[in-house]
This record gives sequence, structure tokens and C-alpha cells, in this order.
Amino acid sequence: MSYDLAGLPITSLLRSISEAGSTLCRLDERIARSPVGQGWIERSHFADACASLWIDGELVHLEDLVLHDAAADIRAPTHELTIARDVLKTRRRIAAQALGWALSPDGLRSLRGHDFVAGAPAPSSGDGVAGSQGAATDFDAAGGGRGGER
Repeated sequence: MSYDLAGLPITSLLRSISEAGSTLCRLDERIARSPVGQGWIERSHFADACASLWIDGELVHLEDLVLHDAAADIRAPTHELTIARDVLKTRRRIAAQALGWALSPDGLRSLRGHDFVAGAPAPSSGDGVAGSQGAATDFDAAGGGRGGER
């Protein structure tokens, strides 16, 4: 299904887009200054982890993810639940880093799990958690690295 973007009334949408952006900025500032701001952010991590799997058509209940995160599972975790837990850990890892880290070359390399050289984590790995250690890759030897990544 294709959309005809030429007939879209962009000028009439610009005001709404601008107001939505301003509202989100104000919400972000209020959350940062609120005493319950950290709890709000943590809840959004859980909700986004579930939503990211819902986009792929996998159903993960928020309550199950909370219990799994607290190591209080009442049954064996499903494959989807373990993926949601990985998404949750990655979101927390990004939030713990400096602003802009996730989009920096070191951050992207670390998040993709390519910051392991000969089985040892590279200095860019932050807390040492990245993808699978079995997929260790030396970008210089493989001809990859900056500009060579897909």
C-alpha cells in the first residue's frame, strides 16, 4: 500500500507538529524535576519493552516482564519474555550512559555487540554487557569498522 504524500496538507499540520513537540519538551522537563520522575522513566522502559515486541506480533504481558525482571517468575519464561528482558536491559543501559552515547560510533558498536575483540570487551562497552560474546569480531581484521558497518 502506497501513500500519496504530494496531496498531504503539510502546512496545516505544521502547527500541530510544533505544539506536540513543545508539549513533549515540557513533559520531559517536568518528569526530570519531579520526585517520581525516576519511577515514571522506569515504567516507560517496561512499557516500551513490551511495545517493541507487540510491533513484531509477539505478546508479552507487562506484569510477566516485571516479575521476570525481579526474578520472581511464577512459571518458566517464554522466548518472547526473555527478548523483552533484553530490550529492557538495553534501554536501561542507554539511559545510564551520557547523552548522545547510543548514537556515537562507540555506542552503536557496543549496542550491536561488536565491541568484543578476541573475546575481551573493548573499553567502549560501558558496563561490559553487549550482545553475544561468541560473536566476537575484530573490525580491523575483517575490514569493517567506521564507515564499513552496515
